[in-house]
Formats: sequence, C-alpha cells, structure tokens
Amino acid sequence: MFIQRDFHPGNVLWRRGTVTGVVDWQSASIGPAWADVAHCRVNLFRYGLEVADRFTDIWEQLSNRSYHPWAEVVWIVGCLDGLRDGQASDDFVMEEALARAVGDMGNAP
Repeated sequence: MFIQRDFHPGNVLWRRGTVTGVVDWQSASIGPAWADVAHCRVNLFRYGLEVADRFTDIWEQLSNRSYHPWAEVVWIVGCLDGLRDGQASDDFVMEEALARAVGDMGNAP
C-alpha cells in the first residue's frame, strides 16, 4: 500500500468539516496502512489516549482493517530519544501507550 509516513493532524487540510487534502509527501513509500495510523496516534497522544483510540476505531470502521499494535511499538521506541527534552507529561503518556501496545500485541490479528 502507498503510505504517507508523516500522517498527523497538521498534514491534513480541512474545509467546512471535510478533508480536502493531505500534504507533506516527501517521506511517502510502500508499507502497511497501520504505519500511518500509528504515526498519527503518537501525534494524538498529547490530547489523551482516548482521542488516539477514537481515531483508530474510526479508521478501522472506515477501512475495514484491523490496527496492529506492533506499529505503535515501533513508533514509540523511535520517539524515546526525543523525550529527554523535558516534557514529563508526554513521558507518562508514551509510557502508558507503549505498555498498552505491547500488551495488545498478544491479542492482535
């Protein structure tokens, strides 16, 4: 599948409540769709895990696919070095999300 690889709310264009485009495609490649879902989820953590979960539920319903938590583990591990910047609240959300994703891997399709 063709994926954007930097999918997050800041790269989605909206007009009157409708998505009109997605920008910033320089990292695009072929890969699993849930790689973009995981990247977006990590960006949504600042709004709480409930928001990221809601996004994932909607994506699963619309795409008729299942999200695989392995992608989230990969994205979070890739972000760990950046957590040293002193945003302690983000540290706890990332830690909770990583623990959940690792736990969910045993139940993944």
